Amino acid sequence: MLRHCQSEEKQKAVFEDIAQKRDAAKAEMSARSELLDSYRDVAIAEVQLQADLDLVANDRTVDIQKAEIYAHTEIEVTQMEATDAIFEAQTAGMSEEQKAEYIKQLREMKTPYLQGSQTLQGTIDPNDKVTGSEPGAIAPTDKYRWINNTIGYPTLIFGGMGAGKSWTTREIIWKKVQAGWNIVALDPHGTIVEWKGVRLITGYKEIAEFMQWYMNEMRQRYEDYRKSGLTEEQWTENLRASGKMLSVICEEFTTWTDNIVEPMPDDCEDEKWKPDPDFVGKWFRCAMTESRKQLMIPLFVAHDRTMEILAKAKGLSKLRDAALLEVELIATIDPITTEAKASGKGAIKLPGHGQWIDIELPKLDRKRIDFRLDESRTVNEPPTIDKATLERIYELEFNLGNKAGDTQDKPNKLSPMAQKLYEYLTRTERIEADVREFKGNFKVNGERFTVEQIKGWMYEIVGAGLADWIGEGVIKLNQI
Repeated sequence: MLRHCQSEEKQKAVFEDIAQKRDAAKAEMSARSELLDSYRDVAIAEVQLQADLDLVANDRTVDIQKAEIYAHTEIEVTQMEATDAIFEAQTAGMSEEQKAEYIKQLREMKTPYLQGSQTLQGTIDPNDKVTGSEPGAIAPTDKYRWINNTIGYPTLIFGGMGAGKSWTTREIIWKKVQAGWNIVALDPHGTIVEWKGVRLITGYKEIAEFMQWYMNEMRQRYEDYRKSGLTEEQWTENLRASGKMLSVICEEFTTWTDNIVEPMPDDCEDEKWKPDPDFVGKWFRCAMTESRKQLMIPLFVAHDRTMEILAKAKGLSKLRDAALLEVELIATIDPITTEAKASGKGAIKLPGHGQWIDIELPKLDRKRIDFRLDESRTVNEPPTIDKATLERIYELEFNLGNKAGDTQDKPNKLSPMAQKLYEYLTRTERIEADVREFKGNFKVNGERFTVEQIKGWMYEIVGAGLADWIGEGVIKLNQI
């Protein structure tokens, strides 16, 4: 029995060993299965993550492509607007018949762009002609045609001292006058002697008041346009037919930012008023971008074209390039006096274009100071004095005690307030006085007055023969 038991124990041990190996194999298989499941989950997560990354990257690519498309479209729209603006500038002052004839001429060309051997320089330089029978972009004898581009488009004229900015600007103004534009010269140090025939506003304070009126008038015109029911072309033609073409000449624009302060509104108390430090910059942007459609075209005269110089309006260089027609005048040094003088040369850049084109300036022997169209005498010839004027001078200068002329009595016939208004207008050397411009500055003992009150005193001044009405709320003082 002992041997029998020992034999069974041995067999049992063999089976137990087999069972242990089986259990170990099962455990190993289970562990491997769990590892495979974990690896599969990790692999799936990696695939999902990569898919998400690819999707995000694809979305970003689509966004970038959209932005590129939008940018390209915006550039094309800007170029179209610049082309329209250049066309309007080129046809400024033309009648409808002349404009139609000009359009017909363009349509008859094989292409509205460059033809034959013509280059972009040829639009300014008459020496670059078109081969064949097609008409050129400029008449061979008209080498100053570039001035026509400055008539009806916001323009910047810049150059160093002695480059000829003042003389050239005045020739452009003369072209504007001939095209029917009303001229307002904003010259901080100007005198009526050098601005005959145009409305002169001098002094930084007076210029600031006009700038405020300009922006208000611009907003009013846009509001009237929206309510008019007219197309843009019809509205512009209506302004032109109404004689509302206004060109503002901004002389010495480089100095404006340092000297001009926003005028205080009539309904604001002195101690509560805080002028906007960017007043000149806002006006500059308004005149540069919004003026063309309302025919209130500015012409800026400065020493440079940088935005730091121009109203200290940083970050607007792209807007300047797209909105302004720029003319650079180049000075040369006199070898004898070593002083800067005009070279007669310059360059022009059309709005929206990066290429500067060489131009030749008009040859002038004197600075134009008279812009009157109804004068038969030579432009800069001293005015003749008629008999009535001589008698008036005699009474004022030599015969004060012997004859009581009208000139002596008229100021005394004014009411006290009308007399104070007349003294204010003469003291500020105003020739043409617009009630909307000087109303904010005319005060008596700190008291301001309404437009209607001031108009009443202006009627007295006109009735006394000291001025004449030239517009709604605008009088022109008679010079003594």
